[in-house]
Parts: sequence; C-alpha cells; structure tokens
Amino acid sequence: MKTRNSIRAEINALYKSKVIAWISDSIKNNKPADAVRIYLGAPTRDEDVVANKDEFIKFCADWHKEITAGKVDFIEKTYPDIGTIEVPIHLVFEKIDDIATWAGHLVEFHSAESRLKALQHELPDLIDAGVENIHYLTSLDDIDFMRFVQVCKWLCSHKNSNSFIRQIPVRGIDTLWFESHRFLILNFLRDYLDLNPVRKDLLQLGLLPPPQTVRVVLLDNVLRSKVGGLRDLGITVKDLAKLDIKPRKVYFVDDLATALSIPDIPGVVIIVLPSKLSEICKISWVAHAQCAYLSGIEMRSFAIINNIRVYLPNTKSLTLNKDIFVSAKDLWSFDDIEIEELNSSMALTDQESMLYNMLAAGVFGRRAKLPLERIPLEQIFKLMDIVTDVEAFVSDRKADAVVTTRNNNEFSENSYVNSNSEKESVKEYESMSAANDTTVEKTESEADEKTEQPDNSAQIP
Repeated sequence: MKTRNSIRAEINALYKSKVIAWISDSIKNNKPADAVRIYLGAPTRDEDVVANKDEFIKFCADWHKEITAGKVDFIEKTYPDIGTIEVPIHLVFEKIDDIATWAGHLVEFHSAESRLKALQHELPDLIDAGVENIHYLTSLDDIDFMRFVQVCKWLCSHKNSNSFIRQIPVRGIDTLWFESHRFLILNFLRDYLDLNPVRKDLLQLGLLPPPQTVRVVLLDNVLRSKVGGLRDLGITVKDLAKLDIKPRKVYFVDDLATALSIPDIPGVVIIVLPSKLSEICKISWVAHAQCAYLSGIEMRSFAIINNIRVYLPNTKSLTLNKDIFVSAKDLWSFDDIEIEELNSSMALTDQESMLYNMLAAGVFGRRAKLPLERIPLEQIFKLMDIVTDVEAFVSDRKADAVVTTRNNNEFSENSYVNSNSEKESVKEYESMSAANDTTVEKTESEADEKTEQPDNSAQIP
C-alpha cells in the first residue's frame, strides 16, 4: 500500500524517463498525452485486508484527502469487521502538468514546453534537435534563449556566409556570448547542417575569425623603404605575402621583445613566431631567403623547428644545443610541459635530438627550460654573427633613433660591425640593392619543389 510520500519517488522516476517523449509528441503532433495510471498497491485478497486492518483503513482515508494534481480512482468493497469502504486503486494523471507537479518539476516542464513551441514556430525543421537539447535550452534565461533562436535561424539561412560574428544582425551578440554558447549551438545545428561531430570550432558554421596579424621587424633601410619606412609591422599573412621585398635572411623569433631589441642588419627580416606557420613558410620571399630559428630552449621549440623544416628544410636553429643550455644554468626555469611520448620522427640534427631527449628525460631537472628573453642579448648577437655595443644600441632606441644604412646602401660602422662571414653577405646584398633590386630568382617549379613538403608537422603544445 503506497502512501503519498512513498509514491513520489516512483512518479519522479516516471517523469524523468518519459517527459521528453511526452513533450515531443505533444508539440509535434499537437495532441495531449495519454492518461497515466499508477497502481496504488491496494491489497487484492480479503485475508490481507483483515491481517492489516488498521493500516488498510489509514491507507484508504489518506487517499480520500484532497490531492494537488491528478485524481484517484476508487472502487467500493465490503470487508468483514470493516464494512463497506471506498478503496483507492489508481492515481490518474490526465495531463503532463499533473505528473510534473507531483515530481516537483512543474516550472521546468512549462519552460521546456514553451521553448519547444517557440522553436516549432521559428525553426520547425529543428524541433527534434530542440527535444534532444531541451535540458540545455531550459537552462538559458529568456533573453539568451531568444538570442540563441535568432542566431541559429540566421546561421541556417546563411550557410557558408564567411561573415564575422560581429556581422550577425542579432541584438546582444558578441564574441564572448558566442564562445559561452558555442557547444550548444554546434550540438543543436549538427544534424541539420551536417557538421563534423569531432570538430568544436565555429569555422564549420561558415563564420570567420578576425584575421590574425603577424609581427614583422625589417632590419634593413632598403627593405623599409618598400613599406613607408616602417621598422615594426603588424600585418595579416595575406598582406605579408604581397610585400615586394627580397630579404637575404629571415629569422623566426619566439619573443617580440627580443626581436625589437636586435639592431639593423642589411637584408634581414625578423618574423615573430606566428600561429599560421605553414602559410608563412609558403610565402615566396620567405622561401627564397636563408632562414633561421631563434628560440628559447624548451620542448615546444623542437616541435616548432620541425614544423618549419617541413616547408623550409634548410632552416638552421641558433640556440637548440646542449652547450648553450648548460652554460645558462642560472637562467633556467622549471615550468615546461610534460612529454608523455617522445617523437622520434622529428626533423632534428644530432645535437638537437640529443638535447631534446635529455630534456624529455629530465636529465637537467624535471621540466627544465631556458626562455629566450633570459638569454643575454650579447650572446644572441654573437649567435647571429653581430658584434655591437649593446649599451649604445639601447640608448639609441630610447632616443627613437634607428641605425640606418648610409645613403641607403652603406651602413654605419660606428653603430655595429658584422663578422667576416656577415660582411661578405652584406656586400653581396648591397650590390644587389644598388642594381635596382634585380635578383636572379628560381623558377616557379623550383620554388614549388622547395616549399611543397609532406605534412609531417609535430603537434605544438
């Protein structure tokens, strides 16, 4: 014999297991749900009634009291020593609201019902997706739910729009809103737009992120003349490829502050390590230059040099060797990433491979690394074959004076002097510049052979 309190758990379990189907059927077919009858456990044998006479009488009296929702079906029966009594047989629910009331989910049910009706009106083809995601939809406040509906409606009618989030004409939408609702939007639209279930990005919705800029430092006055005399540029990859420059050397550098601290060198361009590394490496003037990588010494640096060499196989690394790391022991930090599995297929030299394995094995201490910004500038200049008065250069920078080439073809020997190997390269570059920037370039097919390498990129943590 079930009491009001004992039956609530049963009703709650029934509600949770059936409510989605009930609401879906009600909204899609526009018909009320069938009545639900719950047996109250009245004894079926007279001897059981007589054996539990007091409990039975209390049971019958309890169900005769007023109930908040639904109704009770009774049948009249006569028992020895009790007489004629109305016995409660079923608790009957003719509406889902009644079950929701007993289960304690009435507000949630009304919210789910109203939101599915809104979806049916605005996005009838997505009602099944609404049913599947109803728990998340009911967690939104009213304003965010209406924004959600209007955004999804716009995305469905503007597939592959190549628009920015800023261009979606829904009031109150911005990048932060989109990010916080991204997973719900993707799950809701996945089947309708045939989205890849593995991907979690917004690009598959036809949206574009704002273009990322690359920081480029031009260390040569002749090259700067091609960009209005600017030394430090923030430029998109697409526009970077359009620059009409022909540097003899390109340095990929990990740290912006370090890049800005390097003095002028004829024919040299620095690219501060971009996120779209492959696209940078395919730019013609980058691919035709001598390339080098200037980095700190940490696990991700080995993945980066590998990824550069996928496209530019002759790229040199200036810092990734054991001697530099060991000589700067006082500059180490111990917050590098953990390596679960070593990548033995990376394009590393013997020295680089040895240091990579030693760092991964914790030979120098767990998670040891040497950030580029901690390496002294004098040492960096030496690695780049530059000899300079650092103090004089810093003073010049503070005075906003740029070390320039003399008459656009000569550079000031008072500012810095290159090593012999660098001098020869400079003279060669200056003669090229003096000849109206004419250079002998490789054919297009030769460039393709250099830049189109198989995709063997390492994952950068």
